[in-house]
Amino acid sequence: MRILVGIFFIAATFLYAQEIKIASGAGYKAPVMEVISQFEKETSHKVYALFGNMKQVSAQAADGEIALVLGDKKYLFQKSGLAFRNFVDVGEGKPVLAYPKNRPLAKLEDIASHKVQRLVMPQPKKTIYGIAADEILENSALKEIVSQKIYEVATAPQAATYILTGEVDAGFINLTAALANKDKIGGYIRIDPKFYTPIIISVGELEPCNNEACSEFLIFLQGQKARKIFEKYGL
Repeated sequence: MRILVGIFFIAATFLYAQEIKIASGAGYKAPVMEVISQFEKETSHKVYALFGNMKQVSAQAADGEIALVLGDKKYLFQKSGLAFRNFVDVGEGKPVLAYPKNRPLAKLEDIASHKVQRLVMPQPKKTIYGIAADEILENSALKEIVSQKIYEVATAPQAATYILTGEVDAGFINLTAALANKDKIGGYIRIDPKFYTPIIISVGELEPCNNEACSEFLIFLQGQKARKIFEKYGL
């Protein structure tokens, strides 16, 4: 009898388990995967995650299978072309200027000095932090001065890789990427918010968010456990 009850319980759990897909900006892979891991530990559901720059993420979500998209709320709402039903804000994104080990910088203006010969940044046309970096350079009157030093890459994590390997002297990434690689880079400088448009990181809900798993995940995102994870990564 106990065996039958056990089999019934396992079968019921299997039938109840549901799947959802979330797409996210690549710069938030670390916190998103940690949130998903915690959610899956506490439920029977499975969350699949896809990552890329926001243009790639939007294109993937347009295929109709992705239930949730995490990224810059302004971009999602105004430029993604996706029909979101609702948004859940999870934090505020912060761009930073990071540098490799043994090549310290003291302030933003140091990128104009001989200390920095190569400056990496995500692409301004496709990424949140590329747009932010472009605004920072423009508003700080440094853009023309450093234009010949700039090297553009697809995402903030790729920019972080160039910094931690020492292939560049400095680069613009998000605080989340800096914290995720804090033991591998030399350090980072926080950027004065007056130089860039505020970046609200939000999860947008799409039509495929139509089951209990998705509803439970959205509730989980607003709880203390998820918020502590996002805060740990600088959001």
